[in-house]
Amino acid sequence: MPKRRCGERDGGSTAKPWKRRLYLVCDDWDSGYSIRKFSLPADSGEGAVQGLPTLFWRVVARHHGGDMIIDVRTRCVVSGPESNSPARPIYFPVGEDRLYVLDSGCLELCRLPPEQSDVESDGDDYSSLDEYDSGSDIDSKDDWFWHQLPMPPFAIIDVTSYAMHPHSHGHSILVSIKSEDLAAATFSFETEVRAWNFLGEWTFPFKGRGHYESELRALVGLSKVKGAFGFIYACDVPNTSNRPPAWKRSKEKVFSKNPADKHVSASLVYLGYQRKFCLVECVLVEEDKACQEVKEDKDDQVLLEKPEGTCVPQRRRYMYRLMTFSLKYDKMGDLRVRHRRVRYYKVPSKVSKACVRQDPVVFWL
Repeated sequence: MPKRRCGERDGGSTAKPWKRRLYLVCDDWDSGYSIRKFSLPADSGEGAVQGLPTLFWRVVARHHGGDMIIDVRTRCVVSGPESNSPARPIYFPVGEDRLYVLDSGCLELCRLPPEQSDVESDGDDYSSLDEYDSGSDIDSKDDWFWHQLPMPPFAIIDVTSYAMHPHSHGHSILVSIKSEDLAAATFSFETEVRAWNFLGEWTFPFKGRGHYESELRALVGLSKVKGAFGFIYACDVPNTSNRPPAWKRSKEKVFSKNPADKHVSASLVYLGYQRKFCLVECVLVEEDKACQEVKEDKDDQVLLEKPEGTCVPQRRRYMYRLMTFSLKYDKMGDLRVRHRRVRYYKVPSKVSKACVRQDPVVFWL
């Protein structure tokens, strides 16, 4: 892979400004993955169904390998370290040149080495940074390289939620864990001093990734547990007092309320401004509901099968339900979901069941 030229990292002085888009990754061809680029819905169209957007890029890769990083701006592919093939990696991007990867039994930093022009312009002495020492794993085929960081004091299989919160002096990786054999606990990794800290015996109320929203001054995440299924949580950023942070749960669910939609998986993406988010939910659409009845309870919507022989055959298909929305606190201090915009997209028949059953791989870049 050729070296980047001066100015190429940011598109160069003559490049057009980069306009952020939503990208979805699918395993809809035998030799690798397809990346689709979405325009966010401008109005609501709950009943409108369309095919996925035009193909943006195809990447040749083994399915479920998880050992590469893709730069959509330069269309470069970066391989992960061969010594540790990722099992269930969790990614924490920082700026445009650093990526922290939490994997089974390790934490690694992937970053771009400074170009000579960058060093001369900013005056930093990068030669003193230990991530550029002889122990670094530099791949001669590309500009990125990996560096081992202190191992986490927990197993990645026990991770329930995670987030990254910016501080005035660097960044902190926040990770909550819980299992049948372990008590609830939350840890932080301080990137400036490269050390793990124990924050307390509690976990974030959301599941999976939390997104820091500066106007709400909260970590925002999605709940997938019984009793709070499909709600949004806004959680205060934890401090060093070992006390669990305060949180609020949205008054409305964000998952589909259509009785024909059976929830399969979902990912929440922060759009980076004005409390705006995008939910990408995969649903299994039951086109003929003659075989089912809907029972509503205070927690969840439950689909009940009628006795065999009393219904007609159904047609099923997977759909991606794309919903943008904003969050705000009302006069009573309650968290509200506002300005919903919805579109449905057909999932290509070649997408594997393993792909639709895991949370959609989606990015706002």
